[in-house]
Amino acid sequence: MPDRVALIRKIAVQLQDAPLRLALVVARHGSAPCAVGDLLLLDQAGQVSGTVGGGRLEQEVIVGLQQLTPDAGGGGVRHFHLVPEQDGMPCGGAVTVLLVRLEPALQPYFATASRCLQQGIPFKLRVAVDVAAQVTWLEADQTDTNGQLFEIPVAPNPELLIFGAGHIAQALAPMAQLAGFTVTVLDDRPGYLAAHPFAAGIEVVCLERFEKVFSGRDAGVNSFLVIATYDHDYDRTVLAQALATGAVYIGMVGSRRKRGELFGLLRQAGCSETHLARVHCPVGLAIGAATPAEIAVSILAQMISVRRGRG
Repeated sequence: MPDRVALIRKIAVQLQDAPLRLALVVARHGSAPCAVGDLLLLDQAGQVSGTVGGGRLEQEVIVGLQQLTPDAGGGGVRHFHLVPEQDGMPCGGAVTVLLVRLEPALQPYFATASRCLQQGIPFKLRVAVDVAAQVTWLEADQTDTNGQLFEIPVAPNPELLIFGAGHIAQALAPMAQLAGFTVTVLDDRPGYLAAHPFAAGIEVVCLERFEKVFSGRDAGVNSFLVIATYDHDYDRTVLAQALATGAVYIGMVGSRRKRGELFGLLRQAGCSETHLARVHCPVGLAIGAATPAEIAVSILAQMISVRRGRG
């Protein structure tokens, strides 16, 4: 899925200087290469960001955006039937796309959306289109009875906290960032962190110690936790704290033997089987991964499966 949060942030920034053209998928039926809420942005230089599925569908959407003019009412709704005998689009489903011009006056609207999403707060894009193709973007408390109303919820990016900055974290962090996770790496070794920097956009936290790693930090239904420290005792310390959170995913790097030892200690400390059942250990999908990069791929695949409701 394209990073909708990043695209909305880009809209908020670029609208300060010039109008933009936006395609927003508002309905989908049957088999189609896109999802409701997918965005495609066309800027003044003709550069495209995001996608509505690629192929012939996307080409037609871009042409439609290019044809929008300031006096065309702001945009309109297009219906695409993805059948090969008509359009060379063989998926067999149907897609409804809103094509719209965005004027700089809308910058505060998208700035608010971007700010909410960056703070982890879901935002609902609400847009009405009347019979004259006049487009109105609505705040949460506004109503519009003159047009067709589309309401598109946009979720903030899931949060990934990686405890330990070793080889697996070095591989997993940039992969997860590309997959749309907001990534934070936490470790207690300042020298190691300085010698092994992470890419821009990945937050790095140097801890005083692994106790109280969630102090001042919430981990809830939008949080994924991967425990990969350099010491089994630290893994157990972090895991005990992770089990007290509402994180949707808890993964710990380690063998079945390690899992048995750590779980035994946690049971002695009063941890229930229900809590321990939340932990993915050995972490990742069973694909025979051996190298740090392969293990990172298996972890990311498992997190995506959980994110999409299949794990």
